[in-house]
Amino acid sequence: MPALSVVYITCNAARCFDESLKSVTGLTDDIVVIDSGSTDDTLAIAARHGARIVVRDWRGFGPQKQFAVEHANHDWVLILDADEILLSPAVISIRNALTAATLPAGFTLRRHNFFHGKRIRFGDWGKDEVLRLVDRRRGRFSNDAVHERWLTDGSVCRLSAAIGHHSFESYKAMLAKLDLYSDLNARGLMARGRTISRYDPPLHALAAFLKGYVFRLGFLDGSDGVGIALATALGSFMKYAKALELRQAAAPIDPAKPNR
Repeated sequence: MPALSVVYITCNAARCFDESLKSVTGLTDDIVVIDSGSTDDTLAIAARHGARIVVRDWRGFGPQKQFAVEHANHDWVLILDADEILLSPAVISIRNALTAATLPAGFTLRRHNFFHGKRIRFGDWGKDEVLRLVDRRRGRFSNDAVHERWLTDGSVCRLSAAIGHHSFESYKAMLAKLDLYSDLNARGLMARGRTISRYDPPLHALAAFLKGYVFRLGFLDGSDGVGIALATALGSFMKYAKALELRQAAAPIDPAKPNR
């Protein structure tokens, strides 16, 4: 089995970090934490687990994760978020996968999303698969500030291993991250020169709600299914609405046009 590094990017991520680090015990001799200014117990928790800590100003999710991968000691890297916990069979599954004579460029893992202490089984959070176990020699992260992707032209296989994802402890936390992500996504639309009409915010919001709540059966998750679908729709609305605001703010003022 090739040696494996585990990398994280963090900022005030103490809530689940200890459990996440415990879940990779015995899997690696190299844990890397790239921190962008934590003021809570994040760094103390990382130090207790023997992690190598590098403090670096925030550059966006893609660049920050690529920096973390480059600082790993080993070429095979498991990329985790501080609110993700390897579920117990995952360590064995990863070890077995890496003992194969011929290895692909990476492996995807299933991700089980939890909210209010229970697993969300339907909607946009229901079926989630993420490419997190990679050979860094055969790929790299995109430069996207948000919704970053691991880019590789090599083959990717699926593991039966699963990650438990405890992203939000409350609706308040969910809405705070929604606000941040909608800012980043709006700037991304502007940077790509995307044409946006005044109809885009409501139409995208409606499509997002119907996809998550109706077509992906989010209603089967009860009130949390409703909340997640509404939050996703709001995030889609704000992404396009904020992009419209940015475009209007950047537009030159026409002195012949009345101000209303």
